[in-house]
Amino acid sequence: MLNEEKFRVSGKRVFTILLFVVLFAELSRADDSRYTNAMKKNIEQIDSLNDLESIVSLTNSFLRIANAEKDKWLPYYYASYLCIITSYADTTKSNKDGHLDEAVKYLALADSLQPNESEIYVLKGMILQARLQVDPMNRYMKYGQEMNAAFQKAQELNPANPRPDYLMAMNLYYTPAQFGGGPKAAKPMFESALKKYNEFVPKDEIMPNWGKQQVENYVKQISEN
Repeated sequence: MLNEEKFRVSGKRVFTILLFVVLFAELSRADDSRYTNAMKKNIEQIDSLNDLESIVSLTNSFLRIANAEKDKWLPYYYASYLCIITSYADTTKSNKDGHLDEAVKYLALADSLQPNESEIYVLKGMILQARLQVDPMNRYMKYGQEMNAAFQKAQELNPANPRPDYLMAMNLYYTPAQFGGGPKAAKPMFESALKKYNEFVPKDEIMPNWGKQQVENYVKQISEN
């Protein structure tokens, strides 16, 4: 009788533990689903942004997700990406570096959560690219080499990633022809980037997947001229 009683008590404990494990798994799945849905909703808005106010609003939305999901790197990544977009969209030249400082801050948080990530190095290079374009003549020596190193590191970490190729092609496109750049020089690099875009499959639906349309536009524009 005692052994039977011990068995019943032990069985109840096992059942309680299993129930807890199942409930915890269900709650985790529900949390992941809410996170993914919130991210998807925000990401879908990026291509339709058309003014500074809407860009800043969406940036803050990603930061709210980051604050709620402190172990996730992608909300900080997208907040950084949008700060770079804000820098380009803001027509007040003196504001541009401030937006990029914010981009650096959020990207550092993403980097701390996801070290050695190709997409993060893409944004590192993109931030330097944006700083350089504020004053190309005076800033190339300061930012040019570091920018290229960031894009090359992104390529090394993930050779299938088309975004470093796209942004390096842009650098070449806007480099004067007398220095080895220009549309014709950039065309093969844009075509290589487009090939990668056509073959690229993101790890999941909220991973970065931007840039293909812009590359298609550059290839078309160069071909027509």
